[in-house]
Amino acid sequence: MSTAKKKEIRRIVAAIGQAIVEQRLAPGTRLVELKLSDALNANRNHVRDALLELSHQGLVSIVVNKGAMVACPSQQEAADVFVVRQLLEAEAIALAAGRAKQADLAVLKKLIEDERQAVEEGKRPAAVQLAARFHLELARIAGNQVLSEMLERLVARCSLIVSMYQKDSRAHECHCDEHSHLLELLAAGDVEAAVLSMRQHLDNLESSLDLTQEEEQATDFVALFAEQRTG
Repeated sequence: MSTAKKKEIRRIVAAIGQAIVEQRLAPGTRLVELKLSDALNANRNHVRDALLELSHQGLVSIVVNKGAMVACPSQQEAADVFVVRQLLEAEAIALAAGRAKQADLAVLKKLIEDERQAVEEGKRPAAVQLAARFHLELARIAGNQVLSEMLERLVARCSLIVSMYQKDSRAHECHCDEHSHLLELLAAGDVEAAVLSMRQHLDNLESSLDLTQEEEQATDFVALFAEQRTG
């Protein structure tokens, strides 16, 4: 595969993946290759390869004779994802608490401030993205590349699960406060309390789910990916 083709597939994967993580593409949304090709100004074969990669990441489901759609995680899958995320994030914040420098804390503080502003302005996609970035930044500070890569995929799948099952969209307000508390514990270097707080934070996130599946809605792909068009 040529470098140019790999780069183009990565662009498509990133665009669709971000839309899923930001909850702009709902679970069950059909991902029609032709429509995506038009919306992203992309080669249809490249779109097909990108959807296959996203299926490997657990964000897209591909069904024979039906095509691709945004994945609809089952209740069991949702529970399993949170179990693994609990394990990884507990380790990530423990490592981060021992490594975080003032510059790292400043980055986390800015993410929290931006997330809170997005919540106040009703910008849910932005708030979701910033919340995810907060957790991924913690993983980066932890200094373990493999852990960071694994959490990146898990956080994306969790965002999809939350999109599908969260019963109260105002829960983001609480998440901002919990992120602030985690930052305080990191700044204090209190590893044990930070781990416990992270576990409670993820427990609260999981408890905000009601496992109710929403109906499929029509999606305007051209409008959704307007900023990602090239050429």
